[in-house]
Amino acid sequence: RGISTCATCDGAFFKDEDVVVVGGGDAAMEEAVFLTRYARKVTLIHRSDTFRASKIEYQRAVDHPKIEIKPFRTVKKWTSATKEGAFLPELTGVVLEDPRDGSVEELDCSGAFIAIGHKPITAFLDGQVTTDEEGYIVNQEHTMTSVPGVFAAGDVVDKRYRQAITAAAMGCQAAIDAERWLQEQEAHA
Repeated sequence: RGISTCATCDGAFFKDEDVVVVGGGDAAMEEAVFLTRYARKVTLIHRSDTFRASKIEYQRAVDHPKIEIKPFRTVKKWTSATKEGAFLPELTGVVLEDPRDGSVEELDCSGAFIAIGHKPITAFLDGQVTTDEEGYIVNQEHTMTSVPGVFAAGDVVDKRYRQAITAAAMGCQAAIDAERWLQEQEAHA
């Protein structure tokens, strides 16, 4: 209803509307620049004036006429309203707080994109399969992990695309790999 983590997936829903992007890394800059294809205005919100984005990604955002960068802002709360005839509320804005002095401002927007980094949810595996230094599972053969018969796909292995459609495709690959692995196990039994 207005808040997303994927500009590529949902950006087109906000044609000629004002949106915000929350974050300060490459993902936030890429999302902000991408959203300028659709949105009337993109406001980039970041908690400090130090950005983790690469210089080139940061400069692309700074130089874009549709992007306004608001440093020293954190999201205090989202505002919403239910349109006549609708059942669920939709995003109408955001209340921003300056962490330096506690001052607040309200910003109207119909879309918000959260781009505060990606962390794969793999800690529960507790080292049972091989992961890299960021926690992404390292597949050994196609989609099989370091544990024979255990397959991984989607956001836990994909550092680059991080899209639902690529995760679904990888899931299909993993299912096929698992089926073939099981057939091989039966043949050797």
